[in-house]
Amino acid sequence: MLRILLLLSLIVTSSAKVTYHTTEQILTRIKSLCVDPILTCTYHEDILVVDVNNDKPPDMLWSFNEHARERITAEIAMFTIEALIKHRPTQRITIIPVLNVWGRQQVDTGNACLRKNQNGVDTNRNYQSFPHPYPPHSEEYEGPHPISEKETKLISSLLLQGVKRYINVHSGEYSMYMPYDSTVTPPPHAERMRKFLLSLHPLCPQCVEGSAASVSTYKAYGTSVDYAIRNGVAEAYTFEVYGANTWSCAKMFNPQGVSEYTRVVKMWRRILLTTVEL
Repeated sequence: MLRILLLLSLIVTSSAKVTYHTTEQILTRIKSLCVDPILTCTYHEDILVVDVNNDKPPDMLWSFNEHARERITAEIAMFTIEALIKHRPTQRITIIPVLNVWGRQQVDTGNACLRKNQNGVDTNRNYQSFPHPYPPHSEEYEGPHPISEKETKLISSLLLQGVKRYINVHSGEYSMYMPYDSTVTPPPHAERMRKFLLSLHPLCPQCVEGSAASVSTYKAYGTSVDYAIRNGVAEAYTFEVYGANTWSCAKMFNPQGVSEYTRVVKMWRRILLTTVEL
């Protein structure tokens, strides 16, 4: 009887639908962790910035939930910050768990396909230093001028403080990309970045890896990783943590079952912790 009950429990757990944390729940939970002296929490307007070892020189910058509908990325951020407290890294890591706060709040209330920010701008196209004709109503509209948005102003200011490695976390597929997003020209330190991704491959064997413009299905212009490399950051990466073949935005960008959610969070938490050691 006990074996049957255990089996039924596993079946229910694997098929149960996950309930995502709201934006406020995530930010409140992370702020509560900042009682630990290894963490410092500050706000830039409504954007929470978490620093691990903020008395050290800038080293790494991680950004999550830039596109509103990619809710799983903020969940990964929350659980990874909890893990960093236990691991006690020695480097400085600056973490933005929810970059598009307004957008994620809209998704919380049912707007599952929302991508852009409050001004209708795709902030991961807003770094372009020359015009690219994304139509104003398109999902990739780059904004009125480069770095016009509070989100991109924050990321830009942090990158220019001497960050050595930048990771921008998204969802929609399984991949680990290096620059460039907009051209197949090799970036500086290309071999270093390729070796870095190769070392992470065993942790995500299903991930596509390499220069995004070369191995993804399209070129993207005005992205933060391209901006980072062009402004002296040695390494910059885009991690895409999950994707499903469906037309449902909620299901395409975010695992729906408890077991799949748990698997994705654990896998990327492990990957992010491993990047600290490399």
